[in-house]
Amino acid sequence: MAQEYKLKGVTSLDLKPGEKKEVEVEGLDAKVLLLNAGGTVQATGDVEDAPALDALTVFKTTERDGAFYITGEAATIKAGSRKPNKRIVTAGANTDKVIVVGGGSGALGVIEGLREKGFSGPVTLISSEGYLPIDRPKLSKALLTDLAKLQWRDQEWFKSGSVEIVEDEVTGVDFSSKTVSTKSGGKFAYTKLVLSTGGTPRLLQLPGFKVLGNIFTLRNVHDVKKIVAAIGEKGKKIVVIGSSFIGMEIAGATAAGNDVTVVGMEKAPLERVLGEKVGNIIKKGIESKGVKFYMSAGVEKAEPSASDPAKVGFVHLKDGTKLEADLVILGVGVAPATEYLKDNSVVRLEQDGSLKTDESFSVIGLKDVYAVGDIATYPYHGPGGDGKYVRIEHWNVAQNAGRTVASHIVSPGIKAEFFTPVFWSALGAQLRYCGNTMANGWDDLVLQGKPDEGKWAAYYTKGETVVAMASMGMDPAMAQSAQLMQLGRMPSKKQLQDGLDVLSVGPPQLFFHPLARVPGPRLAALSNIWHAYHARNGLMLRLGRTLHAKYGPVVRVGPNEVWFDSREGFKAIYNTANGFEKSDFYLATSLNKPTIDWRLNLHFPDTLDFLSEFDMKRYRLQRRLIGPVYQTSNLKRFEPAVDAVIEQAIHELRALDGAEVDLKEWMHIIVVECLGAVVLSWSPGYIKNRSDGGTSTQGYTGWKRKSVFGLFPTVTAAAFFSKTISRTFSNIWGITFSTPKGFKPFFTPVYQKSSKRIAAALRTAPKLHRADDRKDLLADLIQLHKDKPAFTETYLRRLAVTNFGAGHETMCAALTAAMAMIASHPAVQRHVADEVTPLTRSHARASQNSIPYDDIQKLKYTQASIKESQRLHPVIGMSLSRRVPLAGVSLHGIYFPPGTTVGCNPVSLHRNRAIFGDDADAFVPERWLNRGTQEDEERRRVMERCNLTWGGGGRACPGRHLAEMVVGKVVGALVGGFEVRVEMPREEEGRGYFVAMLTGVRARFLLRNR
Repeated sequence: MAQEYKLKGVTSLDLKPGEKKEVEVEGLDAKVLLLNAGGTVQATGDVEDAPALDALTVFKTTERDGAFYITGEAATIKAGSRKPNKRIVTAGANTDKVIVVGGGSGALGVIEGLREKGFSGPVTLISSEGYLPIDRPKLSKALLTDLAKLQWRDQEWFKSGSVEIVEDEVTGVDFSSKTVSTKSGGKFAYTKLVLSTGGTPRLLQLPGFKVLGNIFTLRNVHDVKKIVAAIGEKGKKIVVIGSSFIGMEIAGATAAGNDVTVVGMEKAPLERVLGEKVGNIIKKGIESKGVKFYMSAGVEKAEPSASDPAKVGFVHLKDGTKLEADLVILGVGVAPATEYLKDNSVVRLEQDGSLKTDESFSVIGLKDVYAVGDIATYPYHGPGGDGKYVRIEHWNVAQNAGRTVASHIVSPGIKAEFFTPVFWSALGAQLRYCGNTMANGWDDLVLQGKPDEGKWAAYYTKGETVVAMASMGMDPAMAQSAQLMQLGRMPSKKQLQDGLDVLSVGPPQLFFHPLARVPGPRLAALSNIWHAYHARNGLMLRLGRTLHAKYGPVVRVGPNEVWFDSREGFKAIYNTANGFEKSDFYLATSLNKPTIDWRLNLHFPDTLDFLSEFDMKRYRLQRRLIGPVYQTSNLKRFEPAVDAVIEQAIHELRALDGAEVDLKEWMHIIVVECLGAVVLSWSPGYIKNRSDGGTSTQGYTGWKRKSVFGLFPTVTAAAFFSKTISRTFSNIWGITFSTPKGFKPFFTPVYQKSSKRIAAALRTAPKLHRADDRKDLLADLIQLHKDKPAFTETYLRRLAVTNFGAGHETMCAALTAAMAMIASHPAVQRHVADEVTPLTRSHARASQNSIPYDDIQKLKYTQASIKESQRLHPVIGMSLSRRVPLAGVSLHGIYFPPGTTVGCNPVSLHRNRAIFGDDADAFVPERWLNRGTQEDEERRRVMERCNLTWGGGGRACPGRHLAEMVVGKVVGALVGGFEVRVEMPREEEGRGYFVAMLTGVRARFLLRNR
């Protein structure tokens, strides 16, 4: 269970944005990292050794009485990090088989990405290294040989992810038959092939270097073991040839207790990448550890040792210098490990032996083949890159490339996103680097900080553009720079020369917020204004259709709000047992004015407000009390009332003789009449007048206002107590609207009639009046109050009106969508009519057009057509948002801290191809039909479960069964009696808010010949 823990010795924090501080947790053997994220202190788990695949858990942080506390479960705090979720979606057969060749971070990036994104097909990893994928940089940085510390994931992790491991060497690929051959004679078929074979260390083709012992390269664990064995008890003379990263890291790792000399061809170490000035700063730091340097030097030969002629004894330089050596370690670069492709006529290798790819790392010219890591030459779109092809030998690039490949395999239509190359190096101190100086090069350098104190940042520029950044002792600046490069907001050369601190650039919520890594529109991360702008303009349906298509299954739509369109997100958020409660958005839909306590918490009266009820205990009681009344078995008693309304509506539609009408208005007319008949045995006269008096349009306009207010809960809360705030905010956003002259809402007579009947029924003193023998829903609710006092008079009065308030728009939206979609697809309308017509009641019955609901439920194609209409045009156009509970939640490999607003937008969820099929954007009622196979039945069950037509989980619409009865009976009667012709508006003309309706549909009801 989550609880508060005090942070030891922390009484105040003086951290700039991006700065961090590691502290102990009292009562637990654990540490957390405090980070100033945009002015808010966030606490994460233990600091991980970089590079790391595990994310840091984020905990809620509270300051109280001069001390800091975090909230979380003890085990989670101790663990510090969390591994990505593996979710293997089994619904629907996945025919893809992925083979990954190679054992580095790129390979693991592919595998983790596939399983995180729900890829269910077989995955095979073929590696010749003899161990699972490792954190390769630790070999040169620390000379580690312990596989337990090197392997990214253990055997059990791969097993639990259904990943087959094959220890073998790939010797060839037949791209036409899609098979991979191995040294042992194995043949492996694939549909998708990912090549991640890394690099092969370059050798010196000079005298002595091929034949003498104790001359090593460093690429794998076996190499490190040999080097460690050769060093033995230390005191060795070690010559490192090569002054780039591998050579410099080896020099630093072996310096203690040994005599180390570095030989480099450049003027300064790392000059090719970092430049002479920075190279000399780093050289000075490593020299302080006793390492000697020979720069601008050429190697001539290796000479045998006098004591052991089989081993190296000396290295001769071209200037005549003779260096004694017990062992030599070569760090002169690597070549792409593509030997197994060199004789393949189908493959076109680049001059350096690499494979050229596109942005998704698909190999150009080869179908269903990808390349990542050291063997991939890809278009670089970072600062100054301009799409130039580069090959970058960083573990970070390989890992991110692997994840990009996984995304492309799972969702081929998603555009690959640029990632900023980042790496680190142990060069006496920790060097951090981001960007790339190899694309179009750099022509100048801006150096900030204090190099003599080991705290500096170097900004590499080409013209005014910063193309890369390297630093020591200034980690926040590097982290900020990487984010700024990602977003295209890096300061100019001139700004940096003038002393600008990158930590002062841009809103921190873009960079240090816990949701900073969640993709989405940039403006959405800054403020809810972006979201509200689209809500105000009725563009929510458009967002639902486009955001996830562009950004993937997880999209940030506000500073603290995230949308999901996935099965994983749906199951987590709307499972009642998981504790996700309604977000503060629903303050805007509240029917009651709250009270406020001294802590500024709002408290709402117990009056029954299903949509906006935050008290789950109260809500569950209310639902249990009314449950029997709203069951289908009870509601069918009111079918005659619905039938009478349908008959009256059909009579008037016939009288119109095919004249064009507003479909939404007429569906609203029928719905309100049905509600009046079922609930109150009353008619508002809408059918007779052939008009709803503008009530549908007026009510829908109100949702524009609620949708905007809901995105600003603080303003909404203040508006409860100040009409001035409410009016001012409405004016600013242009969401004020006046009531038309002569407008008569149906709520007034509903309230009056229900109040009068309730008062009469609850009188204690007998009156001389006729007994009320009406058999309607209100009579049932009155009896419920009498039988169960827990169903209070307040509940009774509120629910009598709520039947209309909650029902008239949602039912109208569902009915309009069903009629519009069926009518706009002639083949579907004919099929429904053929199914309905035989069941039309005979003239001898009370109603000649309506069909009993029991029969309607048996009409499979008609029911499928209604479901399909509601899938594509759900009643709700915005996210049914919830608040992440205290423990936080991990979804799609991302941790979402407590209090994050999350939810699924029905418009996008219902178009998820993984759930509803590749034709999810099309109107296909047949998808809901069970064709008798087990696979088909499982697919249908998944579609039924991942559906927000009537709300989510335990907060589903209590009036759903009444709505389904009315919609089913009306659709059956109208399609059975008329050929309905509709003129659909252009998609861009539609307006959708939190409640979404198909507006602007013009319809003609032509009498159907029977």
